[in-house]
Amino acid sequence: MRKTFWVMAFGGAVALLGVSGRQPAAGEPNNRPATVAELFGFGPDERLLILHADDAGMCHAHNRATIDGMERGLINSASIMMPCPWALEIVQYAKAHPEADFGIHGTLTSEWKVYRWRPVTPWDQVKGLLDAEGFLHRGVLETALAASPSEVETELRAQVRRALDLGLKPTHLDTHMGTVFARPDYFAAYRKVANEFGLPCMIPRMNAEERQKLPAPLRLVAEQIGQALFEQGEVTIDHLDGGYSGGGGLEEQRAYYRDAIRTLRPGMNQIILHPAYDGDELRAICGSHARRDRDLRVFTEPEMAQFLRDHKVRLITWREIGQRQAAYRSRLDKRR
Repeated sequence: MRKTFWVMAFGGAVALLGVSGRQPAAGEPNNRPATVAELFGFGPDERLLILHADDAGMCHAHNRATIDGMERGLINSASIMMPCPWALEIVQYAKAHPEADFGIHGTLTSEWKVYRWRPVTPWDQVKGLLDAEGFLHRGVLETALAASPSEVETELRAQVRRALDLGLKPTHLDTHMGTVFARPDYFAAYRKVANEFGLPCMIPRMNAEERQKLPAPLRLVAEQIGQALFEQGEVTIDHLDGGYSGGGGLEEQRAYYRDAIRTLRPGMNQIILHPAYDGDELRAICGSHARRDRDLRVFTEPEMAQFLRDHKVRLITWREIGQRQAAYRSRLDKRR
């Protein structure tokens, strides 16, 4: 049985908690609780999907692939790493295409060996975010051990403000390498900045059983992502798939994503992609260049569009989630 994943980060790597992707068989009782999608006005059986391109702005190869994936393929949302050298290029594209769905990829780490970036905030205001070389720490654990929650809040706010100052109207806020989930006070800072700017932020839902399976540090954060946040409309994703991370070729990667789509459960789903063109630039940055290139290839294949239609999956953007979230919160306020 295939599994989808709820993404959390700690110890410098992404920790993936497996959650069964099985749907009730025809005629089988379905006693599941309400989904985020239902909370925001969708039907109980609708399967909604965001095909999300992470790491836009990281480099030119990522920008080109993100644009091509949106224009020629199925990728329908992306988020931009504002501290990175190529952020301006993708911001300019987003401004010229206001219908496109671009958010902010809250970036608190700089993981590659020689291709590095610094905070948007002046360095002397966020010293805890810096490593000995003057860049953002490479790993989540290093960040969690050194940076204060006020520094995290300051830098996330600065990244959103930089985007706004450049003329971008972001549709959402999410997190690079899941760093904001490493500590409860980081998570609080993430929510605070998102609410300050009226942005929906990527918060996956977890039930009590799933929370208990997490390591203790992550469980503290997950306990905050509970029924109260769900009822307040802050939880935005029912099921999150961190994307293909194996070492196989194109056929294996295609099969992974087809299985992910085939087994989607009702509710709000997101599959995280890292589309980028393989070439000298990307190979000089990271070892995952071929896998990133295949993410683009799979989701620009005409057959994948038909596959989505055949399985009655509806694509949704963060812009629509934000609109529906705002309407839901407005209804809540009127009842109070």
